[in-house]
Amino acid sequence: MNDPFLLSVIELEKTASLRERMLKAGCVFEFVVFEPLAEVVVDEHLHRQALLGMGHYFGVAYKNPELARSGGYLPGVYNPDPELDTDIERAVATQLSPDEILNLTVVQDCKQGPLELYEAFCNPPHRARFKGGEAESQSVFGEWLQLLGIELQDDIVVINWVSNYETKWMTYDGNPPVELPWDDYFSFGLERWGIWCLTVWNPRKRTLSVLTASTSD
Repeated sequence: MNDPFLLSVIELEKTASLRERMLKAGCVFEFVVFEPLAEVVVDEHLHRQALLGMGHYFGVAYKNPELARSGGYLPGVYNPDPELDTDIERAVATQLSPDEILNLTVVQDCKQGPLELYEAFCNPPHRARFKGGEAESQSVFGEWLQLLGIELQDDIVVINWVSNYETKWMTYDGNPPVELPWDDYFSFGLERWGIWCLTVWNPRKRTLSVLTASTSD
């Protein structure tokens, strides 16, 4: 995918502040908020480009934090890092239903289903611990959803990119699965805790966000 890059990173300060609070509490999610360039059609292809852009963002942030914070790192043409084991074209796009999107926002009952996001937010392998307890946890979670553009409106589009993988991916005979994840990042989480990879298009805000998680005990 060697196309002109049609997204720019926005909300850098909010993202950095929220990410710091979440990491201190023990949350394991990474996330980036993009804005498509004017007149760009937001389709599945652009969602895939957002996945690539997130990987590039954290690659640059690791090597040059100041450049990442300035937002001046995105190239005119995306050139994947040959050292990264990523094959974005193998990622299967599964668009969530309105009920599944609603399920992402539930905080009162953590038993709503496999796409319940608050459960994963609160319960990484060693559980997230906010100083203000459950009240702060729900407050930060709500702030995070707002930043990502996950809202209860009819035109929100959320795509799950890892729905075809099961958490316990090793077979009973000890052999690896027939198909490995499209990014090696997810292999660790598939051993036990689980994985997340969603892209979120909010047309009213004109934001295309990415959230990912992959961890294990």
